[in-house]
Amino acid sequence: MNRIVSAEPLPGCRLKVAFNDGLSGIFAVEPQRRGGVFLKLLDANTFNAVTVNPDFGCVEWPGGVDLCPDAMHQAMTGSNSEKERPLAAALHEEAKPANKPSRKRK
Repeated sequence: MNRIVSAEPLPGCRLKVAFNDGLSGIFAVEPQRRGGVFLKLLDANTFNAVTVNPDFGCVEWPGGVDLCPDAMHQAMTGSNSEKERPLAAALHEEAKPANKPSRKRK
């Protein structure tokens, strides 16, 4: 299960986050695209009040706005789940061309 262990607000509604599996990076929250309650995060004071919920390992803001750590992790890695990552890596390896001996021209 992916859990966020730290989150730091950055300009432009972005978060510098670190996960319990060692992944870290910048996550764009994009309140305009999400709409609804996320529009509250366009206010810099509200956005900067981000915290990590220690019980659920998610980022949250005052007023009950939060983001799922699994969805954030997926967005940052392009992987759907922890179980899928080894499979994706294996498929990537299979897609590489096999090393064929080179033929020398005479």
